[in-house]
Amino acid sequence: MADDQDIKLGGLIPMEQTKKLLREQGALLSNFFVTTPVCCPSRTATLSGQFAHNLNDQQKGWCGDFKEKENNTFALWLQQNGYKTGLFGKYYNAYGDFCRHNVHVPLGWDRWFSMCDDNKFFSNSFNDQGKMIQHGDNPEDYMTSVIGNQTINWLKQVASSATSNYENDPSPFFAYVAVHAPHVPATPAPWYNDSLPGNKAPRTPNFNFHGEDHHWLISSRPELTQGLQKFSDDLFLRRWRSLLSVDDLVAAIINTLDSAGALDNTFVMYTSDHGYNLGQFRLASGKFHVYEHDIRVPMLVRGPGIVQNSTITGVASNVDLAATILDLAKVEPKTQLDGRSMVPLFSPSKERIEGGSWRDRMLIEYWGLHYVRRGPCHQGVSPCPGQDECLEDAPSNTYSALRIINETMDYTYAEFRPRSSLPTPQNTNFTEMYDLKADPYQLHNLALEPSYKSTVAALKEELHSVITCQGNACP
Repeated sequence: MADDQDIKLGGLIPMEQTKKLLREQGALLSNFFVTTPVCCPSRTATLSGQFAHNLNDQQKGWCGDFKEKENNTFALWLQQNGYKTGLFGKYYNAYGDFCRHNVHVPLGWDRWFSMCDDNKFFSNSFNDQGKMIQHGDNPEDYMTSVIGNQTINWLKQVASSATSNYENDPSPFFAYVAVHAPHVPATPAPWYNDSLPGNKAPRTPNFNFHGEDHHWLISSRPELTQGLQKFSDDLFLRRWRSLLSVDDLVAAIINTLDSAGALDNTFVMYTSDHGYNLGQFRLASGKFHVYEHDIRVPMLVRGPGIVQNSTITGVASNVDLAATILDLAKVEPKTQLDGRSMVPLFSPSKERIEGGSWRDRMLIEYWGLHYVRRGPCHQGVSPCPGQDECLEDAPSNTYSALRIINETMDYTYAEFRPRSSLPTPQNTNFTEMYDLKADPYQLHNLALEPSYKSTVAALKEELHSVITCQGNACP
């Protein structure tokens, strides 16, 4: 799992090995989304298989009450059913819950190597099997390399065991590998500092666009200064360069599995916790928003039965990953999951690959964090008071939305409300709706058009029927 990797702005383009080994040898899920486009609630939804509204994000903040539930994730259920489990890299953002004075290994993990700080790629601390360790600032201390080396060392042990002693000790294994790239500051490995010269943030139709009929946070954005445009361009290039090391790690994982004879019997998935913006709607750098560049992410899968170089169009999201992994392992969940297994989409039949009777919509939800400002002064990791900076988020950037894709509709419908308010029709203070077939860059808000009044009413009713859904009641 990458950190902040988009797909709409070309996030997969520099990853040639990943495209060859996973895209060409597997499938792309072309309509894969995250349910909450910011780090912690996206990751807790992935690990728990539950929407953020069922993890109490409304009351307890962006990590919700996951800390109380962390010992009841799908990793524990895999372990209890004979799987060897390992976590390498980023767990979730409340590092104080499992690092330093609270250092421990959560239940369900045989091998644990979690990062304990973010926003830097050198001089990092880690929780290594329940003990704090510190790395330095030498080339070999580059974070993606450190996480990758730990991953490969463990995979060599468990993959070899799974193949050489299969009849007596099948030892199935699961690895959760979560790198920090291309998250800001998106520092590249020293050996990639000069790679990919000349690339800059794509000038999409919504780049530096004044969304005057959008939510106030967008409609009030001033035009990006030349300094902020350069900031977006510089960050874009660093992001691509940092992904080259992730690309190397993907290749190393595939090669390790292949050398151990385990590749043909192993599913490998690649995704991100959310997308990103770099100048779209005058947002210089960030996530947080209901727009495609923030909620749509890469999702690649290869494994037994996956048709090579295929495209799966069914609507799915990170909340489906827990149910999918458990289904592949033939392990029953021990709590109610909001997501559903994507295994039916992996069928080689044409009907299943194209989505068939699979769902055609997904619930998206977000609670504005605070007044998040970012600029170039510290490579995008903090505000730049008195200098070029951009307001990226605010408490009132709180919304619930439906993302609908079928033969007749390609819509985003979103309702905004104050951060402290419950998601009821009465608390909605702004609405956005986009027809992405006609308007793929979401430039024109149809919710304000009188001719779409009936469509808005129908989608409002549907949204509020699932806005606090649980289990099978979720779309």
